[in-house]
Amino acid sequence: MDHRQAISAVTWAVVAGAAVSLLLQLPTAILEFRALGSPVSIVISDTTIMAIFMALLGGAAAESVIRLHPRFLRQREDGALRTWAFWALPAALAVLAVLLLPLAPGRLLQILGLLLTGLLFGLALSGLYATVEPGTPGFRRGRLLLNVLAYGAALLLFLLVYQTRTRSLLSGTLVAATAALLAVELLRSTTERVDLVLTYAGIVGLVLGEMTWALNYWLLPGVTGGMLLLLIFYLLVGLAQNGLAGHLTRRVILELTIFAVFALILIAVVGPGFRPPAP
Repeated sequence: MDHRQAISAVTWAVVAGAAVSLLLQLPTAILEFRALGSPVSIVISDTTIMAIFMALLGGAAAESVIRLHPRFLRQREDGALRTWAFWALPAALAVLAVLLLPLAPGRLLQILGLLLTGLLFGLALSGLYATVEPGTPGFRRGRLLLNVLAYGAALLLFLLVYQTRTRSLLSGTLVAATAALLAVELLRSTTERVDLVLTYAGIVGLVLGEMTWALNYWLLPGVTGGMLLLLIFYLLVGLAQNGLAGHLTRRVILELTIFAVFALILIAVVGPGFRPPAP
């Protein structure tokens, strides 16, 4: 099968799955336990089940497309190409479809949302295929597209998690997992060393999880908290990318610092409720 045919087929499968999520109704279960001496409740609803299913479907879709790339066909015997590194972004987009489509008022907007989901998912798979092998035609364009989609998905997921105001054990874990997975996508083209990508992505996720824990003590609206998490995520990924590429110099650190200052000023101006916690 040609990779374009595969992208079309799996994209429609994801759209169909997202459409089913709008119609599926299952009983809600609540899982209760104690962690760190405090009671924790996890709501397992039809949205939870479909989000997990769609994440797996998104990863499987990426796998089916990447396996058609000539580089995979050349290297599948020695396993040099780790296809799992391509799963994160499609999984994130599929989960976002499940979480956001029910929020659309009216069936017409939900249908338009399904079409937008298909468009973004198809673009993501095309970008993934174009960035399997560095230096090939379309690599830079595909990498730019994936960066935009990854940071956009990160912002939306951070917003959705932060505004729930759940316990830090849950929200911090979800943000850490999201940040680590999307960091893998943003860092995988920087080096062929998978162990280094995993290490740096794990550090990014750990820091974001700790920052979520800290921000939960600050009375911030969900939009402002999500923007702060995105800023921290962007800065950490930038440091990791330059570190992996061997370009982490004083100039790069200064540029990121200046960008962070201006971004904080912008968030303070436009972000609602941006004020320090009361002593």
